Amino acid sequence: MRRFSSSIVKATVAALTVATIGLGSANVASAQLPPLPPLPPMPATPGVPPVPGLPFQPAPAGEKEMVTFGDSFTANAGKGGPRGLQAAQSPLVPNCATDMENWPKTAARELGYSLADWSCNGTGGAPIVQLRAYLELAIQQGSIGPGTKEVAMMYGGLDTLQWVDAGMDMANIPTPDSTIFRESMRDAADRIRQVAPNARISLVSYPEFATNDQVCLFNEQNVLHPIAAPGATQVQEKFRDSLRNAARYAGMNFVDIYPETIGHGTCAARNEDRWVAGVVDPVIGPLPNHPTVQGTKAMGKLVAQKLR
Repeated sequence: MRRFSSSIVKATVAALTVATIGLGSANVASAQLPPLPPLPPMPATPGVPPVPGLPFQPAPAGEKEMVTFGDSFTANAGKGGPRGLQAAQSPLVPNCATDMENWPKTAARELGYSLADWSCNGTGGAPIVQLRAYLELAIQQGSIGPGTKEVAMMYGGLDTLQWVDAGMDMANIPTPDSTIFRESMRDAADRIRQVAPNARISLVSYPEFATNDQVCLFNEQNVLHPIAAPGATQVQEKFRDSLRNAARYAGMNFVDIYPETIGHGTCAARNEDRWVAGVVDPVIGPLPNHPTVQGTKAMGKLVAQKLR
C-alpha cells in the first residue's frame, strides 16, 4: 500500500472538496454499480506446477479453511529478512508474494486453519476490478470452496471509492445506503457465497497510524519526532466507520481491531509498542509506513480472537 499518511492527506482533501461542491457529490457516491454477469463456479485445479524463471513459485493449490485478501497492510511484502516470503498463490500474479509473519499467517496459526493468503501489495489501486480479479483466481485455483470456514479481507485503504464514502461522512453529507463501494463489497461477498456457502465473510479494519493528531515518520532509538497532523484521528475513525457500514450493507461480518491498536501507531513511545513504523524507524518491518513484525503478529492475534 502507498504511504498511509498520503491516504490521510487524500481523505482530508477529499472531505474539504466534498464540503465545497455540496450535495452534488452525493449523486456520484450513490450511483449504482452495474451488475456483474453471473459467473458459474470454476473447477478447482489439482495443482499449480512451478513456472521456470519466476522469482517466487506459486503456492500449492487446494481448498483452504481460511482465505484472506488485502493490500500491503495485509501482505506486508517487502524485504524478506529472516521471515522470508511466501510464494504468490498463482503464476498469473507472481508479484503477489506475502510476508511469512503477516497477520493472515498469524491468525490462521492461532485458529489452527489451513490458509490461502491472496493479499497483494497495491490491492485496491484499481477499485472493484482488482479485488474481484484476485477473488476469481482464488476460486479458479480451488482455494475457496464448501470447506472454507473464514474469508477475511482488510481492504479499502487504496480504494478511492471507499474514500469518497469516508470523505462525505467527514463533511457531514448524508451518505445513501447504496454507494459504489458498498455495492462492490456486496458483489464480492455474493460471489464468495456462491462457491463457499459455509464461509463467514469478514471485513477487517486497519490499525491506528496517527495518534492524537500526530504522526511520527522519522524515529530514532527511543526518540520520536512527532509531526502535527490535524484531523488525522478523525480520518482514521471515519475510515473505520466507512468499512463497518460497507460490511453491514454487504451482509459481512465486521472485525474491528482499530480500538485495540490505539496507542500503537507510529508515535508509540516504546519501540516494542509501535505496531506501525514510520519512514525511518528502528523497528521498521518489511516496509516503511507499514506494520512492524510485532504489529502484524498482534493484528493477527486480534483477528483470530475476534473470529473465535
